[in-house]
Amino acid sequence: MSTSFRKRAVTILATAALMTGAALTMGAGSASAGPSASFTIGALQSDGSRTITIKTGGTTAGTVKWTANGDKLTATDSKADGYAISGYVTADPYLIADTAGHASPYTATAHRNLPEDKTYPFWACIGSNSAGLTCSDVVNVTS
Repeated sequence: MSTSFRKRAVTILATAALMTGAALTMGAGSASAGPSASFTIGALQSDGSRTITIKTGGTTAGTVKWTANGDKLTATDSKADGYAISGYVTADPYLIADTAGHASPYTATAHRNLPEDKTYPFWACIGSNSAGLTCSDVVNVTS
């Protein structure tokens, strides 16, 4: 390999690394904390169902519910506060029910036939693009 080719290759690789680092740094920014919210996670029911209730300002902003019989995820936004409610079940692919873009009150539903007697991570979030997300702890549900 000639010296001039090596110098060009090193220059190109160094430039690529610098541009990648700059792009990552510019996109990093500070993460939004999301709205102040509290989450009440209901007990796991005998059939594998569970509900998470989300409160802001002391009142219920919405709920996220996993219904094991029917493998259904629902997110209900019950408070006109500018924040969406979203629910997640880590199946492959994820099940996501999200009320973003709809006026409150609104309920979004996602469902799919999942293998029976499997355990899946489940959680709820509240937020918006401008405010960021605040999410509950991750808990298990079953199908």
